[in-house]
Amino acid sequence: MFPRTTSALAGTAVALLAFTATPAHAAPAESAYAVAASGPVKVPRTPAVSGTGKESLLSAGLPSPGPALVTAKALTTEVRAGHAESGVTGLALNLGLLPATIPLPGLSAEAIKAECRDGKGSVSIAKLKAGAKVLDFDRVPPNTTVPVAQVVELVVNKQTKNNDGTLTVTAVSARLLGQTQTVDIASATCAKAGTPPETTTKPAADKPQPSGKAPKPTPVPAHLDVTG
Repeated sequence: MFPRTTSALAGTAVALLAFTATPAHAAPAESAYAVAASGPVKVPRTPAVSGTGKESLLSAGLPSPGPALVTAKALTTEVRAGHAESGVTGLALNLGLLPATIPLPGLSAEAIKAECRDGKGSVSIAKLKAGAKVLDFDRVPPNTTVPVAQVVELVVNKQTKNNDGTLTVTAVSARLLGQTQTVDIASATCAKAGTPPETTTKPAADKPQPSGKAPKPTPVPAHLDVTG
């Protein structure tokens, strides 16, 4: 996959589909996306890359149709072996679009980035604001919860170990209206370098000898996990 760069008008559904990569086979270990949302307002993982490659989307307003819950100046993702990263610049969340009984503050940030390298995650956040309040994050520990309003909560540097052994790091995960609505900003997934995929090998059956003697045992390679 070659790098692609394009511009999209706010609220253009076609652009979303064009920049959502869907692997034809089982997903590789590394993947990344810049923005996603679930709940009353849904946004697919955009732009999404799995395996290797780069994607970028400029001047984006998401979703479509109508006013956008999420807008950004630029969304970028990049994936290669053992490494994945995603970034968003000029982010703004228009929370006033959500069906809340109380006023919700707007959320914005100059730049947000998530990086996963060799099974380890890190994030960088510049000037994240909730309304008029600037939230200062410097070397924030994984899975730091930050309440910003009565029904708005942020999980910063969200890190999740997946069943296949990979790590997913999401720079900012917003939980809104009691988690009825979620918005994830800058997410990257990677595996630890040099870790082979888990496979199950079935040894060939030992054939009986013509003399009727017991067959010679077939050595079977094995791997023993050592902990502690």
